[in-house]
Amino acid sequence: MQNFSKETHKKFIKHFDIKKNPSEIDLSFLEKTKKYLNLIKWIPWIKMIWVWNSISMNAWKESSDIDLFIITSVNRIWIVRILITRVFQFLWVRKTSSKHAGRFCLSFFITEKSKDFSPFALENDIYLFFRIVYFKPILNFDNTYENFIEANKNWADLDNYFEIIDQNKNNIKITWKSFWNNSKILDLIEKILKKIFLPRTIKNYENLWKPFWIIINDDILKFHDKDIRKKILDDFSYISNK
Repeated sequence: MQNFSKETHKKFIKHFDIKKNPSEIDLSFLEKTKKYLNLIKWIPWIKMIWVWNSISMNAWKESSDIDLFIITSVNRIWIVRILITRVFQFLWVRKTSSKHAGRFCLSFFITEKSKDFSPFALENDIYLFFRIVYFKPILNFDNTYENFIEANKNWADLDNYFEIIDQNKNNIKITWKSFWNNSKILDLIEKILKKIFLPRTIKNYENLWKPFWIIINDDILKFHDKDIRKKILDDFSYISNK
């Protein structure tokens, strides 16, 4: 069971310059997220969307984008990914290689089957642990946020940070019970989209020399171009030894 003390939490806060209260820009980015999620909430296979990384931690920087983490129904991950990507591209708000700050990063999708992060958690994974603590849910269908927290308690002792996690629920602005998932036609569409887009996804992965942090399977699509968790472990080892 991974657990981190209040003293370690203080060091984490200092290391990432986490503010007790969000800045005006942090708040504006959250409002921007709520605005655009209202435009895609009609997609019935979305189970949850939340903001994470710098904006969720009240640690905005000039280069900050808006990282979204998205949970979908099982066997609908490709449909949801393509729909959201196309909508955000059409609206000119998706992050690109040349336009980064203030735009949406759509690099992490999972299905309900993969709510438990323990399979890809590192030993003493302080960065993943506190990213979960600071997740800010905006769209939450069928109590997926609560179920996600429970699913990760098997490896992360989150109870000591219940106050922050409970406070995060105040950000939930879109919630209802989802519907319309079982359909052979939808199953076929999912297979077709996977067949079209998986090969180019695998090619990009191979071009990056198959880094450990990129995950591509039927229940996880994690595309971040870098993973700083090992560096953070080294940094905190140095901090602990000072």
